[in-house]
Amino acid sequence: MKISSHADKIGRLLKLRDRLDPLEDFELWYWTSLTAGTNIWNATLHAAGLTSEARAFSTIPGVHVVPQGDGSWRRELRGPGDVSHVGWPPIPGEMPQPIQRLEAALHALEAHRDPCLRGGRTPTRAIVDDCDRAILQAISVYQALVHQDVRS
Repeated sequence: MKISSHADKIGRLLKLRDRLDPLEDFELWYWTSLTAGTNIWNATLHAAGLTSEARAFSTIPGVHVVPQGDGSWRRELRGPGDVSHVGWPPIPGEMPQPIQRLEAALHALEAHRDPCLRGGRTPTRAIVDDCDRAILQAISVYQALVHQDVRS
């Protein structure tokens, strides 16, 4: 997916996130945060030249669905493009320091997924604050490397 498409999604997701109550609507609020984070991750990896922004959609690591000229889609083996989650699939090579900070922020955000959405942990103000810090760190790295304001 193109960086501009990721940027559009990031902006729309963050606007939706802002309209939700983080405690009353935690699941929706969290998923918008996580999905925005995944788009931030992909756009930043593309901008850093670590993955391709080609119009190919990853199904499993290394296998992509690629549009054809006749409107159909075909599976192709390709190198890294858009990823589903931070760390899946792993991106080969040494990550620059800002990308490492982004990765750490997104891991901090994802740390609340299973306990709060799939487990029995009730979201608290401290968890919301932790998620906010993580997404703000992710936005900061994104804006520094992609040079786009996500809130415009």
